[in-house]
Amino acid sequence: MEDNIYVYYLIGDLENYVIDNKKKVEKLLKSKNKISTKDGAYIFDKFSVSLKKTTNLIKNSAYVSDIETLRTVSVLSSETVAWIMFTLPNIESEIPIFLDNLILGNRHIIDALGELLLEIDEFIENPTKLKTSNKEFYNMINEVSMFFGHLSNMIGKGVIEN
Repeated sequence: MEDNIYVYYLIGDLENYVIDNKKKVEKLLKSKNKISTKDGAYIFDKFSVSLKKTTNLIKNSAYVSDIETLRTVSVLSSETVAWIMFTLPNIESEIPIFLDNLILGNRHIIDALGELLLEIDEFIENPTKLKTSNKEFYNMINEVSMFFGHLSNMIGKGVIEN
C-alpha cells in the first residue's frame, strides 16, 4: 500500500487536471465559431501537460504491485488519450496549421493516438502487462506529449510575432 501512495497522488492529480481542462476546452470550443490561434496554442498545451502527467504516472506505476491500481492507471491513461484523440479534429480544422505539422514519425497524430489507445486497452485487460511494457509505453506517450508541446510553442510564437 505504501509504495502506491505517490501513484495514488499522481492518479488524483491527472484525473483532476483532465476533468478541469476538459471542461475548459469544451467551453472554449462551444463558445466560439472559430478557434483563434491563441486558443489552439492553449489547447495543445493542455494536451501536452495531460500527457506529461500521464507519462509520470506510467513511469511510477513500475513500482506498483496491486493489479487494481495498475488497471486504474490504464483506464485513466486511456481516458486521457481518448479525450485528446476525439477533441483534436474539432481544433485541427479551425487553426492555421499545416498538415505536415500534424505528422509524428510517418503517421498522422490521430493515428499515433489511436495506436496508443489500442495499446492501453491491452493494459486494461491485463494490467500486469503495463509493468513489463512500461518503458516502451512511457516513451510513446512522452513522444506525443512533446509533439503537442512543440505545436503549442510553435503556434504561440506565431501569435506573438503577428
